[in-house]
Amino acid sequence: MQLKYSVFHILFLIFGICSAQSPTGEGQLLLSGDWKFHAVYGEGSNYIDISETPEDIVIDNTNTERVTVKGNWQTKTEGERGSGFFGANYLQRDFKAGESEENYVRYRPKLKESGFYEAFVRFPFASHLTAEVNVNHANGVTASYFNQRNRCDQWLSLGVFSFDKTLDSYVEVTAITAKTVAADAVMFRPLSTEKMETSVAEKATIFQSDFDDSNWKDLNVPGHWGMLNEFSNYTGKAWYRKTFNLPQNWKENSKERVRLKFDAVYHIAKVFLNGELVGSHQGGFTPFEFDVTDKLNFNGQNVLAVEADNSSLVGATWNWGGIIRDVHLVKNNDVRISYQYIHADPDLKKGSANLKLKIRVKNSSTQKRTIALTATIDKVSKPADLQYTITLPPNSTKEVQLATVLPANDVRLWHFDTPHLYHMTTIATENGQVLDTRTDRFGIRKIELTDSQLILNGEPVRLAGFNRVSDHRYWGSSEPQYLINKDVDLMKNAGANFMRIMHGTQNEKLIERCDEKGILIFEEVNVRELTNPEFTPPHYPLAKQWLKEMIDRDVNHPSIIGWSVGNELKDHFDYAKLTIDYVKNELDPYRLVTCVSNSGWRDTATPENDPNTLVDIIMHNLYPFQGKPDEVFKTLRSKWPNKPIFISEYGIQPMATISLDSDIPEITEWNSSLRGKNPFVIGASLWTFNDYRSGYAATSTEENRVWGLVNTWRQKRKLYNRIENEHSPIQQIEVSDVDVRKGNAKISLTPKTSGDYPSYTLKNHSLLWSIHDSKGDTLAKNSIEIPVLKPGAGPTENNINWKPYLSDISSLNINLISPNGYKRFHKSVAITVPEQPSISQIESGNAAVRIHFNPVFGADTYHVIHQNTNGELVKSEKTTTNFLEVKHLENGKEYIFQLIATNEKGISKPSETRTGSPSGKELPPIIWDAFLVGNKLVVGYSGKTDDTSYVVRYGTRSSYLPFKNATRTKGMTVIDFEGDDPHFVSIMKKTKSGESEWSKPRYVYTLRNIDKK
Repeated sequence: MQLKYSVFHILFLIFGICSAQSPTGEGQLLLSGDWKFHAVYGEGSNYIDISETPEDIVIDNTNTERVTVKGNWQTKTEGERGSGFFGANYLQRDFKAGESEENYVRYRPKLKESGFYEAFVRFPFASHLTAEVNVNHANGVTASYFNQRNRCDQWLSLGVFSFDKTLDSYVEVTAITAKTVAADAVMFRPLSTEKMETSVAEKATIFQSDFDDSNWKDLNVPGHWGMLNEFSNYTGKAWYRKTFNLPQNWKENSKERVRLKFDAVYHIAKVFLNGELVGSHQGGFTPFEFDVTDKLNFNGQNVLAVEADNSSLVGATWNWGGIIRDVHLVKNNDVRISYQYIHADPDLKKGSANLKLKIRVKNSSTQKRTIALTATIDKVSKPADLQYTITLPPNSTKEVQLATVLPANDVRLWHFDTPHLYHMTTIATENGQVLDTRTDRFGIRKIELTDSQLILNGEPVRLAGFNRVSDHRYWGSSEPQYLINKDVDLMKNAGANFMRIMHGTQNEKLIERCDEKGILIFEEVNVRELTNPEFTPPHYPLAKQWLKEMIDRDVNHPSIIGWSVGNELKDHFDYAKLTIDYVKNELDPYRLVTCVSNSGWRDTATPENDPNTLVDIIMHNLYPFQGKPDEVFKTLRSKWPNKPIFISEYGIQPMATISLDSDIPEITEWNSSLRGKNPFVIGASLWTFNDYRSGYAATSTEENRVWGLVNTWRQKRKLYNRIENEHSPIQQIEVSDVDVRKGNAKISLTPKTSGDYPSYTLKNHSLLWSIHDSKGDTLAKNSIEIPVLKPGAGPTENNINWKPYLSDISSLNINLISPNGYKRFHKSVAITVPEQPSISQIESGNAAVRIHFNPVFGADTYHVIHQNTNGELVKSEKTTTNFLEVKHLENGKEYIFQLIATNEKGISKPSETRTGSPSGKELPPIIWDAFLVGNKLVVGYSGKTDDTSYVVRYGTRSSYLPFKNATRTKGMTVIDFEGDDPHFVSIMKKTKSGESEWSKPRYVYTLRNIDKK
């Protein structure tokens, strides 16, 4: 059903929960938790552990005897984007589609013996996302596809193959689609025939119930195998096994069915139960399920075995491998409600809401069944008239549609400041017996579009948000509730109300949290490159499968106002038309649909060939290489004058360093392109909220892309404070007439104008103010209810009073708080200079020291002073953190340091002096985070290019760290610790030229109830 651009009413919805009620045959068994984990020899590799040995056969592109080059390839001596390569140079070619047969580089080994070899390929950065690498072996030709922007200058496994020395064996680098390909080096590693025979035998029995997995590793589900150090960079196949018994009240019953549900397995899964294959699934972020009723053992143990393959690499994000989300067994009667879709459309004039309900009922029995359906809504004054009787033939599924009107006194609209939620409960009965109950949560809201506006519940709004990458350096994309809650709070406090949240189906727990806390979302299917061999034109069945799995799961979430069918695709008009029509006509006729683009600004993009013509709202990814924002906006508007634009992704540049002091002042200038002009740009979503792990070229040594307001450990950067102000609907809070002696002041609030960014009405907000002493203790506080503040309204003045003659007043803090508890503006007014700070410890380095200190309340920045070798007083750079580094010192010389804190009132008294001397060794890594979760000690740390390994020591006291653990993993290590819970950790590193000093011990905290709602 084609929706008109002028108006889109949608609403609400959300997701179904089957509650366990044994009288109705319903029940759930959570299979998450402890699983056994193992990788079979030869099925993948941890590439950071792969380096050449004397036994390996290494063939560089310069080996003319072993390398055949066909076609026009250029010799390159410098890797793009700073990437390295093997040997003195490498080859590069710009491919067009269909050129592989006449253009390739083939590497032929001179094998002394026939047998098993693992083949590897190595390349520097090139732009091709699916470069083809073919291995010609004794049993035929095997093709692999590589994103050459990822994992550059590493030995990447192609797999284990049997090679016959009498045959023409080779590895071939080519491409079947357009883009630039790099060909550098390959390696053949001889493998033990005995090991390979053991591996083959293991693969043949690994899924059987009686297979012995007692020596396997323990791994938590949901999670990923990178939580194990030896699998930190593992790509390939690996196995999970779990043994379980069914609940005692689950009995074999011909009138009941049991489904095995996986919320997500990255990226390809094969599932076995009690030795039998029950099915497979391709797609790492969408849910899937199998009916396993006939394969369960109701009277004893069951064994579930899952093979997961994380070989798919798209974009710059990490391929976190394994069972990344929850696993359930769900038991129902043979007739059940398999789906319900709730659409609530409010009448803004009358105050009522028209409600439509679509229910899908599945009959898995061999009998015709007559089922009565009754749906009820909580929080309403009288029962809704939602009843229907349906007759289903044997083994069939039918849909019914019901409708009702909620009166005005029962309607409370869902809004990002007041996210009101309802529950719809539908009961299926037969002859008075309850067969199934399904409850879904929904909201009531109205989304409308004009050619230049997004209208929420009748109000034009201009909103800001972020792209949040589903990523954490420890939890990866498995994201416990603790992390989701923390991230949503951080985003909301930084002004997030609307976002294209990321490319890829999100963890449903995140979507639920956005329902509850108020963030509007476009959710996107994980389609980023149509040349990916997974996708088969012209029908793209896998992409359509992912869309259906995503939308069927998330169709009732009020936070989701639209769907995206892909991100930054090329030559995709036919794909976009197919999938947009599919979403609108078969999956969700009410929400907006788009295809996120970065090409509409190009001269080659026209309304006739670009999918921006097909979308309901243009979502454009904007970066500096496209030109100035004003120019890009003008170009897009000239081509599509009747469609509003949302900047689904914009980034100025990554951070220059990993420091928490990093900021991007240019963002303020960029936002000026929206303030008071370009009103058809209805909002923007910054790239990114958080740093994220990546193998992409030009990534930090810690393997993180450094774009975030927060780092991968969720520590705020200086940029976070800038964005808090940029994303506020308040232009300014001014404080005047401050009289500390009498105890009063005046606070004035001025909202932004309707043409500013962001811009929306503030209702039911409150002004919280507090007076603090120099230690940060609260001396007085109160709140003021603020009247409705519409964009463009004049200043609102408020007088505040506290007890006269209070002593030691240090600061006045003011927060404007939304009805659901989030900051809309923050201001701190210093009354006095900060207290004297103190230096806690000095770490020695090579011509440098790192100074740690204890922050003092009311300070904005800190700096250190010392005398250089000429006796001159030197002032360090400023920091907003609790440590800083002083460089350009002389090794072995003793320096005297003092620390100074600063705020708007001036500088503090310098700290007491501390002496420190550069040792000539490297500074130790910075410990970003250290915590206990379960029985694991997790330590996150910084790194540099020439680091070779790291050693962590830990113990119960800062002065007693008897235990040590060594690792080669970048950015993080996970330790199965010995003895009592460690409370402190310290770290040192080894480099190619030596080793560093030990770092200052850091306190270890404990995380509990990380999945608590």
